[in-house]
Order: sequence, then C-alpha cells, then structure tokens
Amino acid sequence: MPRLEGDALLALMDRNLVAVCCADTLATPGGEVVEAPGLVLCRTPRGTFGTNMTIVTGPTDVLTLRAATARMYGAGAHPFSVWTREHADAAFQAELARAGFVQIHREPGMALLPEAVRPRPLPPEIVIREVVDDAGRADYAAVASEAFAVYGAPPESTAEHFAALASVIGPVTQAFLAYRDGRAVAGALLYMAHGVGGIGWVATRPEEGARGYGAAVTCAVIDAGLRRGAAFLNLQASPMGAPMYARLGFITPTHYRWFLAPE
Repeated sequence: MPRLEGDALLALMDRNLVAVCCADTLATPGGEVVEAPGLVLCRTPRGTFGTNMTIVTGPTDVLTLRAATARMYGAGAHPFSVWTREHADAAFQAELARAGFVQIHREPGMALLPEAVRPRPLPPEIVIREVVDDAGRADYAAVASEAFAVYGAPPESTAEHFAALASVIGPVTQAFLAYRDGRAVAGALLYMAHGVGGIGWVATRPEEGARGYGAAVTCAVIDAGLRRGAAFLNLQASPMGAPMYARLGFITPTHYRWFLAPE
C-alpha cells in the first residue's frame, strides 16, 4: 500500500474521527446523532461540552451552525462544543471568533503509520484482556470514570458511555483492559472505520499513572487494528496522553479546536 500523507491522510483522519464520535454516541443509551450542512452533531443525555460535540465536516456558516445546535442542544439544556479542523477551517474559525465563540481547547490529531510502529514490552505485573462481557464493561466504566474525572468530567457522564455492551464490543469495536492482581487499571478502545483504526477512551486510574499501563493497552489496540487491516491508527490526544503517543511513534499532522458558543 502506498504511504499515506498530506491531504489523503488528513481526510481519512477526519472521517475516522467523525465515525468514532458517532459510534460512541449511538452506543450510549439515549445518544443521538444528527447531520446538517457541513456539520455532524452528537449528544448524550448526560453529555458535557467534551462529549456533546458539533463537528465541522465541510463548508458551513455560523447561521447554519446556530440553527442546528439550537435544535440539537436547546437553549442551555445540553452543554456542547464546536470542533473545527485546523487544516481546513481557518476561515470558519475566524467567523466563529467574530460571532463571539471562544476557543477553549486545541487537541492534537495524531496518527501512527504501520512502518512507524515501535514494539514495547508489556509491564510484567499486568495482563491485557479483551472485554467480552458485562463484567468487563463495568470494569471499563469504572476505569474511565476515574481517569477522566482528572479533566473535570463528572463520573456519571463518563459512565453513561459504557452502560451498554455495544460500547465495548461490536463488529468494528473492541475494548481492552489491563489487569493487575485481578483489578482493572487501564483501558483503550479500537473503533474501525473507513479502513482506519481509531483509538478512543484511553484511560488509566489516576493512582496507577507513569507505570506504562496506558501505553500497554494502546499497543494492544494498535496490534488489533493492524490485524484487522488498518491503514494507520488515529486518535485525538489528551494533554497527558500526547507525549506517550509520541513515544509510541505517533505523529501530529493536525489539531482540532474546540469552541464554546457565546452565552
């Protein structure tokens, strides 16, 4: 397969990001996905501005955005953010700023090409298992809820994404957990879409950090994605996760920006 780069790589990264967000939302009980011109809108019942997102996918304008988000999220009923593509939406980002939208986050869009994969030894004290049942699903919910609370995410908001078995197992989805002495300490999820292995919900219990557990479960997802024929692996990195992914060989071809609507 020819090496992916430039616009072709970015386009697949964008498509995989949208597919991952939609899959996660629709696997959440009560989750809803709606399309509007140049936009994909996701919402869950207890979603925050980090998980209720309106993703810019093509040409659009602020009037279209305002109308679509008003229908989807109501007048303050559901928090949300607007996600733009740094490589494609400079003009729209400027339009958002003029309309009073405030940028709150700039998230690395990272990719791992197969030739850049770096084998990493597994910490000897853990075992990694695929999630196959409701017990594993509950373990994943617990790990993710603790991990994302560090960023201010309410545990009940994170947990709702793992209320159904479809959130961790499916035709294109597979969750992995690292266990130490029978207790789940870290997890990561594979979402296959558009021939790309999306990586999501990488989480380590806060007290278990800096031991290589997050890297270990991420490597399990990388291996699974490549076995399924992924052209590359794709993720959007948290502030704490980005250095780890760089050490694993990920590059950062772009960033995604989050905006909040004016009150």
